Amino acid sequence: MSKQGGLSYQMLNALKAIFHPGGSRFQDKQHGRNRDVIRGIGTMQSMVADVHSFARFIRERFPEVKNLNQVKPDMAQAFIAELVRKERSGGRIGRVVASIRKLDRACRVTGVFSKDVPVLLPYKGRGSVRGFHSQPRTLAYTDEQAAQIIDWTFPVDPVSAEVLQTMDTFGLRIKEACYLNERNIYPESLTISLDSNANHTKGGRPRTICLPEEAGEYLVELKEKAHKRLTGHLFTDRGSLPDRVRRQVQAACKALDIPCLGTHGFRKTFAVNNYRRAIASGSGDREALQHTSNQLGHNRVIVAIQSYVSGDIRSIGN
Repeated sequence: MSKQGGLSYQMLNALKAIFHPGGSRFQDKQHGRNRDVIRGIGTMQSMVADVHSFARFIRERFPEVKNLNQVKPDMAQAFIAELVRKERSGGRIGRVVASIRKLDRACRVTGVFSKDVPVLLPYKGRGSVRGFHSQPRTLAYTDEQAAQIIDWTFPVDPVSAEVLQTMDTFGLRIKEACYLNERNIYPESLTISLDSNANHTKGGRPRTICLPEEAGEYLVELKEKAHKRLTGHLFTDRGSLPDRVRRQVQAACKALDIPCLGTHGFRKTFAVNNYRRAIASGSGDREALQHTSNQLGHNRVIVAIQSYVSGDIRSIGN
């Protein structure tokens, strides 16, 4: 191990050097160091977690790297590509990108990187890698594409097809779908009620999803199917199921010549349809976005705007 400590420790020390909790944004901007400072405790905690994951990735893929000044742009780009391959959410990837860029700034402030060293993750338009920038893309399958993928998958792997159908119908994340239980399904009220830990919801936040009348028969079918299982879960092999479903989506998209948006593309299809239903029922743009955000389990409407319901879909001013 380096005399400077492990790679994760070196990254942490670099971030600590620019961590000024409670600092004045105005003063930092006046002195031209706005990008060089971390002010929020929560932000610092998130960035520490992100660079720790980055350090672990480097240890596994580039074991010869022992010191922070040996970290290169291709390593950072490979790390982001790995997150994309694993279909992490756009918001998560954007956060990690921001963390690595802040680490880069910290390394320059502390002298770990000299001025002539290329930045770890260039901004778009400055030599950035194609398909990667800090803002998540807003991409969803069309209803036709979603149906084609599910139809193609069903004879090959009916379990994966069912998981995709629940994601498309209820707007679930992949793990939420895989851990769906009969106690979450309420046909009489047309709702799906997710527990925090039992359903592996993001951030452990419970939520209730309200569904249109046409989902009623499907809810009854799922509840009856889950009731027949010993644990009440709709699916078995839940730990390995997400990766299995992802592989089927990739295979289906390749066979059907459909741009692969991963499993999360089905959740985005639900978001688009939910927004459109809200608008059709008389809601304005902001109200429809808020409802869609609640259905998806987001704390902030901005996430729905940035990552789920693009400007060409929204009915501004309605």
